[in-house]
Amino acid sequence: MSATGWRRAGSAPGGRGFGLGPAGPVPPMVKALIAVNFAVYVVQAFGGRFALISNFALIPALVARGEVWRLFTYQFLHGGVWHLAINMLMLWMFGSELEQRWGQRFFLKYYFLCAIGGGAVFTAAMYLFGDPTVISVGASGGIYGILMAYGMWFPNREVLIWLLFPVKVKYLVIFLIAIEFVQSIEASGGGIAHAAHFGGMAIGYAYLRWWGASGLGVPQLPTWSSLKRSYYKWKFRRLQKKRLGGGDNGITYH
Repeated sequence: MSATGWRRAGSAPGGRGFGLGPAGPVPPMVKALIAVNFAVYVVQAFGGRFALISNFALIPALVARGEVWRLFTYQFLHGGVWHLAINMLMLWMFGSELEQRWGQRFFLKYYFLCAIGGGAVFTAAMYLFGDPTVISVGASGGIYGILMAYGMWFPNREVLIWLLFPVKVKYLVIFLIAIEFVQSIEASGGGIAHAAHFGGMAIGYAYLRWWGASGLGVPQLPTWSSLKRSYYKWKFRRLQKKRLGGGDNGITYH
């Protein structure tokens, strides 16, 4: 899948129209992530590939042995220039507008959470369904998390696939979820870590839907303190009803 432009619609900045990528300059965190990924790839291309892959790629069997840093570092390695280019294109296209709206700190936290979560899901899937010695590299866990967030924030934005086929982002995301879910059952296929893609989307959705209220302004899951307060309020109301005899006569006490 490659999206190279979109139609602006709904409440999106700039109104309706067609644009090749997001408007305005590239925001700092997106720019830094792209720069780091390209810098690491240059090291890979000029002799450092074996050392980087052997020490920093995601290998589930080694993660299980305690090399947990691989859940973070694998995202900066790529299997080829096109692999890198497509991931960075997606990061620029869909991540720029999110960083502009969220701010640098929340954007970076969310991106890394999706990348690490995608790696963790891939590791688990390999142990359950595949080969735990398989090697995975690439930023797709974080990228698919960004795509999920974009679909939640701009569901009616029309993305142009290959500059030809307009598709609303929400339908694109639903289609990708279905594809990645089916493919993730096989853990990895055709050299693509589908489980990492699905994991990045799933972790991103859960975070934005429940825990990341500062991102999309949606309700958070209750905290331990709020649960305790609710329990004590319920206990007090129950005791109040018993003392006032309000349990059987249909009276509600406030």
